[in-house]
Amino acid sequence: GYMGLFDKKKKNVDVVKEKNSQIDIKKAFEANLKYISSTEKDVDVIKRQFVKSDTRFYLTIGKIDCPTGKIVVADSLAYLPSNKYSPVLNVKVPVGEYPVEISICRSKEVGVRMCTARLKIKKTEATIYKLANPTEESAAFIGKDGALSGFPVDAGMISICDEQVAKEYKNFINEWYKDNPNGNHYDDYFDKFFKESYEKFPQYQREGGDFIEWKNPNTKNKLIMVASGFGDGFYQSYWGYDSNNDICESVSYTHLRAHETRRHV
Repeated sequence: GYMGLFDKKKKNVDVVKEKNSQIDIKKAFEANLKYISSTEKDVDVIKRQFVKSDTRFYLTIGKIDCPTGKIVVADSLAYLPSNKYSPVLNVKVPVGEYPVEISICRSKEVGVRMCTARLKIKKTEATIYKLANPTEESAAFIGKDGALSGFPVDAGMISICDEQVAKEYKNFINEWYKDNPNGNHYDDYFDKFFKESYEKFPQYQREGGDFIEWKNPNTKNKLIMVASGFGDGFYQSYWGYDSNNDICESVSYTHLRAHETRRHV
């Protein structure tokens, strides 16, 4: 269940050190098929998430540095440390620094959930959303018909970052384990950042923290991490195009109910 994610997070980061954990990607992909089978997303569905109401809220959780303009979306605790199952999207954005917004739902039944992460590349408004595909060599899963879009989550967290920053993150984690051979990079390093985030924004996340902007101390490049609203599974990203057909944003669902994902035929 969603509320058990923090235990999951702590447990699952240990798989990274073992480097022999295999998520059953095919199973995860098929299980989430009803959420990820459409190649376009209804603009109104996204718009309805980025509103402020009794049950909805959104805020900018940080900025990411894009020195190459190649975007990676991956599980920040289970797979990004080894850059495994961390697909690079096959469309480049201009080099720069971009804010990431997160939409949040709050209800009595489920409490607080992260819904959609949105990387804003231009200030213009999206008029269409199209599935973001990975480069062939970085795809998390190759099916009969070639590379499948999407990425697996196995520690309840996703990250949005630049390809170079992903490699820098991998180097940082490897160095960290040299200094902390018996440690766990969530419990012994990232946990404090999530707790600080919770103390700063307690009304928008669960105790223990749901999102951070993290700056690599060695390179000063930033990435963001955010809890995935469904927990573990298979997730998709979409490019938002504006009326000039320029990419203005990238969205990644962290939680959407089935009736909000309509299949386009």
